[in-house]
Amino acid sequence: MLKRNKQIAVIMLASVLLASLLVLSGCKRGANLKGMEIIIGNWWADYDVDTQKPQNDNAEKVLEQRRKLLKEYGVTIREKAVSDWNGMQQKAVISTMAGTPDAQVFMLQPNWAMAMRARGLLAPLPNSIKNPKPIGKGYLPVEFNQPAIDSFTFDGKPYAFAVGINLNNFQALFFNKRLFREAGLDPNLPYDMQKAGTWTWDAFLDVCKKLTRDINNDGKIDTYAMPKDLSTEILDAIISSNGATYVDKDPKTGLLVNATGRPEFLEALQFAIKLNTEGVLKPRPDGSNWDWYKSEFIDGKVAMRIDESWVANSSSVELSKMKDDWGMVLFPKGPKSSTYRVYSRDNLMVVPATYKPAEVEKIIWAVTLWYTPVDDDWKSGQYNYFRDSRAVDETLALVRDPKLSMIKYFSYINGLERGDIAWNMWYLDGEPASLIESVSQDWNTKINEANK
Repeated sequence: MLKRNKQIAVIMLASVLLASLLVLSGCKRGANLKGMEIIIGNWWADYDVDTQKPQNDNAEKVLEQRRKLLKEYGVTIREKAVSDWNGMQQKAVISTMAGTPDAQVFMLQPNWAMAMRARGLLAPLPNSIKNPKPIGKGYLPVEFNQPAIDSFTFDGKPYAFAVGINLNNFQALFFNKRLFREAGLDPNLPYDMQKAGTWTWDAFLDVCKKLTRDINNDGKIDTYAMPKDLSTEILDAIISSNGATYVDKDPKTGLLVNATGRPEFLEALQFAIKLNTEGVLKPRPDGSNWDWYKSEFIDGKVAMRIDESWVANSSSVELSKMKDDWGMVLFPKGPKSSTYRVYSRDNLMVVPATYKPAEVEKIIWAVTLWYTPVDDDWKSGQYNYFRDSRAVDETLALVRDPKLSMIKYFSYINGLERGDIAWNMWYLDGEPASLIESVSQDWNTKINEANK
């Protein structure tokens, strides 16, 4: 009996040593995915490792790694446009309710994801998604977007996630370097002040006044600081820079709340109105199209423009063809904020409630394989979109700091239109507080509906 116990002990010790060696040698970890097929459903493009044609060196590296990992784990993973934008929400809802979802992971707008969660159609995700580990030795961990995950965590359970820090959907301020120079300002002044921490509302207003010029002394303004449109994007930048937001998430209850009544929001709305009364914003020309403000900046008729950062890499606004050099910074910080703010939105990825916890674990592990980065170089792919390196090295570096992140929770609410405030703020008959009050009942109803 004693001899048998010794044999068992030796076997157990050997097993422990073998397991330790496997871990130290970088043995692959995670769920058994062999034979599984994972579809990541979106509304814009397909990606299949068997047919994908890489457009650059980095895309080639990504494709090679994905082919390697899929073969190693015996799993099939692909991205698929399961619908167009118009039908995506319906496709996700109906297929999930039928018990045969068209994808194991759906990419959704936040308000679509909120609506599905309210109907019990989303599976809770493993908390490990908040602290991702490398899939093995020699690999980097997936960069899940933690602010996005936190924004969709309810009762301690995450129900949605996003991969990577979104560099395309934050509020940015673009500026024309030539017009700065002609106004007697350093063409890199916004960069220098942003770096020094002196890029504030007061400094911005002073710059705006200097950029608003009657060049030929005929009594008419020839060059304005900014166009008055898009008012929604302008107000987004101003309120967030003061630490304010239209809709917020209560950290104690997890419920979304109307945040327009807070002092920092009212102060931001007052500053937006002040920009208009100071005469630094160019009014919309009579008979112009709704997107008139785009050509105003491109053609050098206004010195700055506020918009989401995606316009830097979009052919629809032609910043790449703009004759004048331009830069990009965050909007200056307001009195109620000690830091710059990154106000952004993300499409969210969700797993249908069809799948049981063990299956969800495997699906998330498959996603981790798919999005494992090939290296930690996030910069090189961004330089081609900008005229200078400071937009990447300084501004985008700030964007990647999760401590500066603010979520556009208004995009989580079906039917809530922040234009109710932004479209009317230039034409107030009364106090800004009255404008906020005029929309509060409708907004509260929509927010309460989302919280159900």
